[in-house]
Amino acid sequence: MKVIFMIALIAGTALQLNAQTSQPGLPGISQKEIKEMKPKIGVKAGYNFAKVIGSTPHFSPQANNGFMVAGFFAPRSNGMGYRTELIFSRQGFSFDQSGKMQDVSQDYIYMPHLTTFTVAKKVQLQTGGQVGYLLNAKKSPSGEGSSEEVTEYMNRFDYGFAGGIEIYPFKGLLIGGRYNVSLGNIYNTSAYSTATPMPYPLPFNPEEVKGKNAVVQFFVGYRF
Repeated sequence: MKVIFMIALIAGTALQLNAQTSQPGLPGISQKEIKEMKPKIGVKAGYNFAKVIGSTPHFSPQANNGFMVAGFFAPRSNGMGYRTELIFSRQGFSFDQSGKMQDVSQDYIYMPHLTTFTVAKKVQLQTGGQVGYLLNAKKSPSGEGSSEEVTEYMNRFDYGFAGGIEIYPFKGLLIGGRYNVSLGNIYNTSAYSTATPMPYPLPFNPEEVKGKNAVVQFFVGYRF
């Protein structure tokens, strides 16, 4: 997948630049001090527990889980710092339509900007905002291969809040969890009009409900 390749390429380039900064030759600064000054870059991958907040009497969305892969950059800090990430996230929701479950999958690129709080070099709390761009959205009967494009019925841009925790148990290894929630409406109300054929691709009028992505992520990764 091109998006995953792009994230791997960014992480690899950052790793090369990071390695160059660790070369000896800075007068008056020890190797230990140089190592402490190095920024942290890394990669991670994990599982999304995803759903949409917002329902009507005839529409009650359920979870449709996915996955995420990411690369990140963070200047070295003891205590307060910050983190920038580039994430590919597959998420979505499911709903009952005439007695048959339908799955909606959404592929997003997110860029979180987080304030971090590191405790004893082993635990890091993270909180901040993120912006995202919807690559595509598809609806398909649950368990079947055929799908229908529904991207035009979704807003391309998403924004919201992100907060979580990471633990560093051994060398560069990391494990963590994060909660992301949208603040805007994920549905594109302008895509529906009197000319839109019935039934709607999504079983409601989006002017009557405001949908928000809500995703819990669990992941593992490595910091270089």
